[in-house]
Amino acid sequence: MSDTPTLIPYLAVAGGAAAIDWYTKVLGAVEVSRFMGDDGRVGHAELVIGPAHIYLADEYPEIGVVGPATLGGTSFALHLHVVDVDYSYERAVAAGATGQRPPDDQGHGSRNATILDPFGHRWMLSQPIDAARAEAADTSTADLGGGGWTITGRRPVEPGYLVMQTGDLAKAQAFFGQLFGWEFEVGGAGGGHVANTAFPLGLMPTGDDATTVTRLTSAATTIYFRVDDIAPYAAQVRELGGQVLAETDYPSGGNAECTDDQGYRFDLWKPAPGY
Repeated sequence: MSDTPTLIPYLAVAGGAAAIDWYTKVLGAVEVSRFMGDDGRVGHAELVIGPAHIYLADEYPEIGVVGPATLGGTSFALHLHVVDVDYSYERAVAAGATGQRPPDDQGHGSRNATILDPFGHRWMLSQPIDAARAEAADTSTADLGGGGWTITGRRPVEPGYLVMQTGDLAKAQAFFGQLFGWEFEVGGAGGGHVANTAFPLGLMPTGDDATTVTRLTSAATTIYFRVDDIAPYAAQVRELGGQVLAETDYPSGGNAECTDDQGYRFDLWKPAPGY
């Protein structure tokens, strides 16, 4: 059976290239492909947001393809689950979206907000409510390009990936494969990703490169903390007296190698779609 979803929203917009830029920068979409016509219009583009797929094209009024801006409105909304509704809502409004309904807790168990993007499409942003955490939620401020605002309700960051350092990768794979039944595939940085565990983890040879040596000075196991955006967390690492040693983009997502103010090594990781 194909991995392609059965139903995929296909958006028509006035200004396809600008819309792709907005969706990637503001909603965290990843552009998979783009086909341009000789007239400069986007004939077809494919985006992913997490596991969701979206198709997009410029307006082609000559064949009846027009967007909501031309029609004078839209009759549907795109429902998008996000990590932090307040954060996503403020980021979208700061980038030119119209806030139709600000974030608010709903009786059905979700915190929702509604925006109209600059191209006329309505998005309903949604986040499950955790009552216990909401009562004790701290607030913080961030400047995300376009002014600061208060962010509330952000869930505590949790580990999203573990890497175990080992001297001989092949021997370690054979050992743990026999011991635990782990199955391996090649990882993005040359290690071995464990393909059949519920919690994602992998093995990494020690090697002689500077990055690995730095990693081993403080921990034989590297914890990757799953975050929704690398930049504000990396900035806060520096503000708190830690260091950001390197920032890299892998097929598995954005990554920042960090130390805390006592030298403990850890990584920030913004997963790519599908991870």
